[in-house]
Amino acid sequence: MKKLIWLTLLLVLVCGCKPQSREQIAEKLGLAMKAKVEKNVNERIKKMLDGMLEHPDSYQPISTDMSLVMNNMIVYDSQAFVALRDLDNSIAKFRKEFGRDTVSQAARTELEAMQAMAGVVCDKLNAIAQRPVEFEAIDAYHQFYAKDKLNRKLRRGYHFIIHKDNRITLLCDHEQLLRVQAFAEKLLSRGVNVIEDE
Repeated sequence: MKKLIWLTLLLVLVCGCKPQSREQIAEKLGLAMKAKVEKNVNERIKKMLDGMLEHPDSYQPISTDMSLVMNNMIVYDSQAFVALRDLDNSIAKFRKEFGRDTVSQAARTELEAMQAMAGVVCDKLNAIAQRPVEFEAIDAYHQFYAKDKLNRKLRRGYHFIIHKDNRITLLCDHEQLLRVQAFAEKLLSRGVNVIEDE
């Protein structure tokens, strides 16, 4: 009878302790780092902004929202972000310069260059999709008021990335992040032919 009780307890312990998934481990690591850095994140961001603002003395913080970044999040991969941003800008420039012209030699040359850029973006997206999920960084979206060159008080928002090694870098302003995210979603849903679809 004692053996049966011990066997039952052992089975309960073994079955009750399921191994965690990669995603769960990554989230735990990210939450631990977030708790560690949120104490002084605003001070660190203010130091970075001092050198960027036209009137640093006009700086008034509003809020800082932090979210976890995993290594499979496309817009947080610096190379993918730059490639997506550049391709989006090239498409906008093409539309402005050539409209719907895809026949002229100049338009064809631009289309070929953009097609090559789209190939690089697709290769980057495929490589990101193959990665096993890991915690990468924290996105600190910081909103504040500050005066511009014309002395107007403006509301601004920037995304700062706090890396695993505790470095902090500026990703971009909020509007640019939204544009790149929207473009990435459109590219993923419609494929590379987004260049010629519109």
